[in-house]
Amino acid sequence: MSVAVAAARAGGAVLAATDRTRVDVTLKDARVDITTSADAASQAAVIAAIRRAFPEHGVIGEEGDVAGADPRHVWLVDGLDGTSNFRHGIPWYCVSVALRCREHGADEVVAGAVFDPVHDELWSAGRGRGATGNGVALEVDDTAALSRAVVVSQIQSSDPSAIGAFTTMFEALMNAAGGVRFVGAPALILSHIAAGHYTAYVERAMASWDISAGQLILEEAGGRLTDFAGKRVASAAVTDVVATNGPIHEALLAVLARL
Repeated sequence: MSVAVAAARAGGAVLAATDRTRVDVTLKDARVDITTSADAASQAAVIAAIRRAFPEHGVIGEEGDVAGADPRHVWLVDGLDGTSNFRHGIPWYCVSVALRCREHGADEVVAGAVFDPVHDELWSAGRGRGATGNGVALEVDDTAALSRAVVVSQIQSSDPSAIGAFTTMFEALMNAAGGVRFVGAPALILSHIAAGHYTAYVERAMASWDISAGQLILEEAGGRLTDFAGKRVASAAVTDVVATNGPIHEALLAVLARL
């Protein structure tokens, strides 16, 4: 946990020192999915902090992987979650760091940290040890009705068919929930559900570096994260995500099942 925290803070320090107007920007699709030199620089700082402590561990990151001699321990890193927000000066982005451990027949994320350098907020958790936000224990809110819930849903794609499917889902959520938001930065969203600020989050095709640390923080705060079929997400594969405080989970799954 301490290494996850230090690594997340190291990446955050890079972002805080970066002039967003001077970064190099590269399109990853036709129009909306971007990466920047800040993403790469932050991830490099995160990896350096991890490798100082555990030189044998491997890293899987959005900006590239680093092989490790120890196949039991793999870090999942997003040096800048919320790249478009960062690039446009919207103060909602973070660094996400998680350790996945394969031991004694289990293969689980065991430690994670999410750092928001804009607001100096650090969210962290250890498997079975609870979750904290700046040292204060986290607990999801107790909203029990989907009609009173604030749900985040979003997409990052220029594919017209994917956008069409998303707008159908967004409309269904707006007709069922108390409010729907589109804010970016999945790791930060999951941390804020853990803190009781949002109630739920829905998004398709999420990578492990986007959700691993946030999932651990959410689950340790009493929340739940599954795929659209209601199965708990336990692998590092790309997956659809439904994350909630728990009480509204089945109602939200029922809305998605009707799409």
